[in-house]
Amino acid sequence: MRPYPFILLIAALISPLCGADLVPGKSVFGEHHYIEYVPGDLPLIIAAPHGGYEVPAEIPSRKNGVTDSDANTQELARTIAAVIHAQTGRHIHLIICRLHRSKLDANREKTEAAGGEALAEQAWKEHHAFIDQACETAVKTYGVAFLIDLHGHGHADARVELGYLHSAPELAEGDEALNQSRIVALSSLRLIAEQNNVRYTDLLRGPHSLGALLEAQDFPATPSPRMPVPTLPYFRGGYTIAQHCDAKRHITGLQIEANRPHLRDTPEHRQHFAHALTSALDFFFHLHIGFGINGERDQSPGPPVPDPVKPAEAKTPAQ
Repeated sequence: MRPYPFILLIAALISPLCGADLVPGKSVFGEHHYIEYVPGDLPLIIAAPHGGYEVPAEIPSRKNGVTDSDANTQELARTIAAVIHAQTGRHIHLIICRLHRSKLDANREKTEAAGGEALAEQAWKEHHAFIDQACETAVKTYGVAFLIDLHGHGHADARVELGYLHSAPELAEGDEALNQSRIVALSSLRLIAEQNNVRYTDLLRGPHSLGALLEAQDFPATPSPRMPVPTLPYFRGGYTIAQHCDAKRHITGLQIEANRPHLRDTPEHRQHFAHALTSALDFFFHLHIGFGINGERDQSPGPPVPDPVKPAEAKTPAQ
C-alpha cells in the first residue's frame, strides 16, 4: 500500500478544532460547511461521499465522471450511527460530504473528483483529512480503525455488495488462489487476515464473513457463502478504501454498496438494515478484532476471541 498522501493536511485543515471542540456526537465542519465530521468514541468510521444535496453556484458542475447521487445514503449513514448510539451510548465517527456529486465526487482522485475547481478541491481535501483524523483517533484508542465507505447501487441484482478491493473475476478464482499472500496483500481486510491468522477466504466469504452475517438476517449479500462470486456489474471498492485501508497504519474495512429497494428507499427499511448491519458488525468485530460494536471486550461465554490488534504487533506490509 502506497504511503497515505493526506496526513500532512490534517493540521492545516483541522487545526482550528482544538481537542475541546471534538466532542463525540457533535458535528464540526470544514470550510463553507461542505464536509461534516461527527467525531466518535468507537473504532468504527463511516463515510458517505455520494449522498449530499448542496449545489452551490460558486462550484461549477463537473464535466467528467459520474454525477448522479447515491440516493438516501446520507440518511442511511446517519441512521446506522443513531442505531449504534442507541444500543451502546457511544458514537461512531461519521463523515458526510454535503455537496451533490455533480459538484464533487469525494470517492475519486482529486482531478476527477473536483474537476480543477478550487472550492471543490478544498472540500475533497477536508473529506479525506477528516477520515484520516477519525482513523487516527480510533487507532490511538483501540489499536485499530474499521472504515466503511457507504454507497448505493441500482444494479438489477438487488443485494448488498461488499467491496474488499477484489474484482468479480478475481473472486471467481478458487480458494487456493485467493488465499495466497499476494492476494491478501491487496485486500482492505489485510490487517485482520494477517493479525488473526485466518484463512482469507473464510474471512471474505465463509460462514462468519460479513456477507454471511447479513444474509442470516435476510439481507442478500455478496461475496458470501450463498454467492461467493458477484454477478456483474459489481463494485469492488473504490478510491477511499484503497487509499485509507492500510495494514501498516492499522486501518481495515470495506466499501458497502446498498441496494435501494427494500433497504435504503424508506426510513423503515433503512432502520431495519441499520439494525442488521449493527448486529453483523458486532459479531464480526468480536470474532475477528477482539471486541464488540460497543468497543468493549466480550466477557460472556462464547467462542474464543482473538486479542485486539495493537500497534506494536502490526506487521509491515510488503512495499
